[in-house]
Amino acid sequence: MDLYTACTLNHPKVTDLLSDNLNTANNKGWTYLMYACYYGNEALVNRIVDTDSTTLFAINKDKQTPLMIAIMSGNVSIVEKTFHNDIMEVPDKLGRTAMFYAVLYNQEDILEFFIEKGANSDVIDKFGKTMTMTAISKGFRRVMKLLSGYCNKRGNDIKIENTWEDHHEFSNFDKENDNERLDYQLEKLLRQLSLEKYWPMFDELSIGYEDFLKLTEEDLKNIGITLFGPRRKLIMTINKLNELRSSEEHTRS
Repeated sequence: MDLYTACTLNHPKVTDLLSDNLNTANNKGWTYLMYACYYGNEALVNRIVDTDSTTLFAINKDKQTPLMIAIMSGNVSIVEKTFHNDIMEVPDKLGRTAMFYAVLYNQEDILEFFIEKGANSDVIDKFGKTMTMTAISKGFRRVMKLLSGYCNKRGNDIKIENTWEDHHEFSNFDKENDNERLDYQLEKLLRQLSLEKYWPMFDELSIGYEDFLKLTEEDLKNIGITLFGPRRKLIMTINKLNELRSSEEHTRS
């Protein structure tokens, strides 16, 4: 077992096995701390950060910090442990900051944490989307309200209405927004299957719900889903969803 895998499995002896250089990374640029953050290994996160605080500033090949990866897991304690003012506004390769991740992954408590830290909510990613637009298109009502109150409190030039349905952007969705809503359905589906840890793989490749229904087992392998169990579960789900769609189309005709 390699040390990166040990970090994901919360192996009891992993802290004794780590190399002297805690910033050692694999071919994807992921460090021990990043794996510990992603899989919610709080004890290991504390041990690594307390031993070498420079591990907080590592950046993988997607330009993600351990803080961003901690946000994906939704563990507030780990987010607080990996937080540092100097990386709060660092963008990933898509131009999204840590606070943007809190919005993107619908992490309400973590978003409140960044609001308390005074993080910049005006970030625009490389797709031209703001945090507000992202929250609306994903259907994250509570996140939208938190952003609304925060932006209005800061006195932004563009005020955001407190009422969700009255927001001026809500009626201006284009085709790309519709696709994002399908993406959100895929994210929700993965949660229902207890396979939400694979969502970043689909998100990174911009695989939406319609694309998901066309995937083969070989496609899933290529995406990075190497374990047979999760892959088989996804293929069975894809087949069932396609059967249901065919049945509905046949009934309408």
